[in-house]
Amino acid sequence: MLRAFTALRPLLLSLALLTGGGMIAASVAQPAFAQRAWRTHKDTKYGYRVEFPGVPSVSQETSPQGAVIDVAALEAGTTGKFMVVSTSGVEGDARQAIENGSAAILESSKGEVVERADLTIDGAPARDLTLHLKDKGIAMRIRLVVQGDKFFQVMAVGFIDTPLEGTDRFIDSFRLLPVAAPTAPGTMAPVADN
Repeated sequence: MLRAFTALRPLLLSLALLTGGGMIAASVAQPAFAQRAWRTHKDTKYGYRVEFPGVPSVSQETSPQGAVIDVAALEAGTTGKFMVVSTSGVEGDARQAIENGSAAILESSKGEVVERADLTIDGAPARDLTLHLKDKGIAMRIRLVVQGDKFFQVMAVGFIDTPLEGTDRFIDSFRLLPVAAPTAPGTMAPVADN
């Protein structure tokens, strides 16, 4: 059975999730997709690592307000998409930024919250949301993380009736990289083990 859905293209514009116009044809889940070799993607600009079931594409966009938005994304066959959206420039309280980001996602997606949990990721405040967009048949699992002035959306987007295989592994693999301690003039910075 062939279906199509409007692909959700995350773009942080005032911490909002926007709906893009691309179409993806989808069929019954392809179990072989999750059997692909998982690879660790490291982003040194924002300081995180995450596992993708393949090599993600990396792109950069600029919001109308001038914010730089970096996206690492991987199409999951015809069943959905894995992505990490990163930006910087968050001001103020991290928990409030997560609250604002959650509200913007709910407002723009019109999704129904199925699960919600507040947690910390490597000491940084975070929130997990599972949303269903019933009118489109789409399921989204999103982890919002704020560290300093950096804001991350770790997302897996698929279908309600055909869960995206590998979602838990992808979301749970997101980790913040240790920040190197500043060094005194004339000394070398410590080298982190990989």
